[in-house]
Amino acid sequence: MKKIIYLLGFLALGIIVSCEKEVESAAAADATKLVNVTGQWEVTAYNDSTLISGPFKVITLKNPSAESDSITIQDTEVKFWEFQIKAFVDEKNGTFQTELSNCEVSEEAIGIKISNGKIFNSDSIYFEIQFEDDETPYGNTYQLKGHRIKE
Repeated sequence: MKKIIYLLGFLALGIIVSCEKEVESAAAADATKLVNVTGQWEVTAYNDSTLISGPFKVITLKNPSAESDSITIQDTEVKFWEFQIKAFVDEKNGTFQTELSNCEVSEEAIGIKISNGKIFNSDSIYFEIQFEDDETPYGNTYQLKGHRIKE
């Protein structure tokens, strides 16, 4: 009788341990998934809830040959503001931002700030942007939001 109890105890312990390993491996697999941060996006620009411009196309690029933690964000149609900047990106949670970056396509190298940048489910984008050459430098926070353009 004692042997059966010991056997059942070891069996129950084995089942519990194996279940914990599956949960841990599933959590580890989720942690290694990266959000696709590159692509073409159709966005609209708002200042608070007022529509400013849009829809227009913005692209996000990552240099595949460099092991970097940044993306380039560019307004390709220049319907809203001419800008192209680099921003820090965290591909694990799809966030991006820059405290202050200089515009790469402006002769004046205007300053641009991006905050609260996020890509949701790899198909929606949102970020807040401020420009040094605005009426009041960095005085307006524009919200750009949109969706991925399917190719």
